Amino acid sequence: MYYLAGIHVSHTQTVEAIVAASTVLTLTRLVKKQSKWFKVAENEGGKITDRSNTFMGRLVTRVHAYAIMAAPLSYLAAVASNKLVQPEWYTQTSLNSIRWISDAVDDETRVVIRVAAAIGFIGSVWFHEVILRELGKQFHFIAVRQNASVVSTGPYAVVRHPLYTTLLGQLAIISAAYWSWIPLVSLGICIGAFGYKMSLEERLMEEDPTIRDAYRDYKKKVPYKIIPYIW
Repeated sequence: MYYLAGIHVSHTQTVEAIVAASTVLTLTRLVKKQSKWFKVAENEGGKITDRSNTFMGRLVTRVHAYAIMAAPLSYLAAVASNKLVQPEWYTQTSLNSIRWISDAVDDETRVVIRVAAAIGFIGSVWFHEVILRELGKQFHFIAVRQNASVVSTGPYAVVRHPLYTTLLGQLAIISAAYWSWIPLVSLGICIGAFGYKMSLEERLMEEDPTIRDAYRDYKKKVPYKIIPYIW
């Protein structure tokens, strides 16, 4: 038992406080950085000349956005409403419900994993910054900008959609931080949504006369979409 400003704080609450703080900090930083680079793209990349206006094109972005946000927001709501202790309904989603994890990971190791994952979640913002900086004025949502060009350097020299790689990695990280399989459900939804969305984005680029040939050459040089040697 610890004391913080005269308040009794348990070991469990300390862990939840670390994880919750890392979540709030990371989400805040991600929103700020994404807003910053979207403004850069709007100012330097020109207007959007082509976008997917199909029902599925509009739906798929909402689906993965809701799936991504559902994981951290449900966790924050759970611990914030229960004095930094996971309530019973949330503990029912514990990774300990998976028997081989429960058998392999003791309480002390679980704490170490959760704290390390929380720190890793904060660090993942750096990957976002690198990717968005590289993408620069080409940042968009299923669209092609007026000053279109193919980005093939940095993370884009490894996979064609590194931002989606990072988002999937973050969901895996917070599953360990929250010690819950809820983020893994979101991860599964996002895999399906990203698979569909990547096809839409690449089709738009291959149909755009200004970058069509360059993008086709890029696809030959970088054959993997989000996971090297796998997908």
